[in-house]
Amino acid sequence: MAGILVIPFWLKLKNEEKQAEILAKKSLEFKEYMMLIVAGLQTGYSLERAVKQSEDELKKLFPEGSVILPYIRIMNQKISMNIQLEQAFDEFAKAIGLEEAISLSEIIGFAKRSGGDYSKNIRDTALKIEENLSIKQEIETITTEKRLELKVMCVMPMGILAYISLTSKSFIAPLYGNLVGAGVMTACLIGYGCFMMLGRKIIDIKV
Repeated sequence: MAGILVIPFWLKLKNEEKQAEILAKKSLEFKEYMMLIVAGLQTGYSLERAVKQSEDELKKLFPEGSVILPYIRIMNQKISMNIQLEQAFDEFAKAIGLEEAISLSEIIGFAKRSGGDYSKNIRDTALKIEENLSIKQEIETITTEKRLELKVMCVMPMGILAYISLTSKSFIAPLYGNLVGAGVMTACLIGYGCFMMLGRKIIDIKV
């Protein structure tokens, strides 16, 4: 019965893991999109044209299954309807929910208002953000093996317990057939969950 209590906890962890994967994919795609915009600005395009051109180039890099392309398409549609680029980009950044996108949006808004060589300011900011995202992706790559090890370590005890329960019920009967045994196993289950959370915290490196 105690094992049933693990199910909601496990589902929560799986959902968090899925959200983290989506966030990592967003970061990767946004980094590529941002560098495409920078490349457009370096060739002399206006910011509006660079943003539009980068959508077409991003389609080639991520022909299917892109996370941010639908949001980019909506942003460019707004710009074509004479909505100011800084407003459209700000709404795009908030929609995809990336801190880096929001930071770039703020720089674009400031640069547009202040005038001058805003293309250079945007390029410099984008390159700094790109460096930060690259570090995050490098850390993600380095910790991939440890994440896999953590998954194995989390699943293994439950797998062993399930195997023993099916093949040698009499062996573990004392652990569940009385109040003391049930209490000990419940405490072990709680400790098991705490160590799972601790393991996730250790490998969750923030930049």
